[in-house]
Amino acid sequence: MNDDRESKWPAIVFFVTSGLFFFGCVWYLYAGTVNPEYYWQTPPGQRMNQTESCLKKNNRFLLKKNQAVLVDDARIVYRGTQNGMFVMDLFVLALEPHYGYVHRIDQKQAHQGFSIGEYHFQALVASDEKISLKRLF
Repeated sequence: MNDDRESKWPAIVFFVTSGLFFFGCVWYLYAGTVNPEYYWQTPPGQRMNQTESCLKKNNRFLLKKNQAVLVDDARIVYRGTQNGMFVMDLFVLALEPHYGYVHRIDQKQAHQGFSIGEYHFQALVASDEKISLKRLF
């Protein structure tokens, strides 16, 4: 009778270990992966230089990729194109100056006019490296 109890322990240990391993894998897939857009954020200690990064004239902005432009109380960063869409980050300086809200704008819609936050723009000329925006009021 003692032999039956001892032979059950390896099976119990195996199933408990397997269950914990499965739970760990599911937990990693749920909470362990990091969104790639997290790496696009500007570190809190790094300040973006607004004077060299863009050309402003007559409510038109020429933004280079990964460079910022200051528009009223916000900062807009052009991130390039991705799957036929323009990717831009909006940093609301009064709310959270170190967190960029990602906006994806369809290229056709961008040439007709689009809005980021409370700001309205129209894309004049764009490529993956640069974009020219006209501010609409």
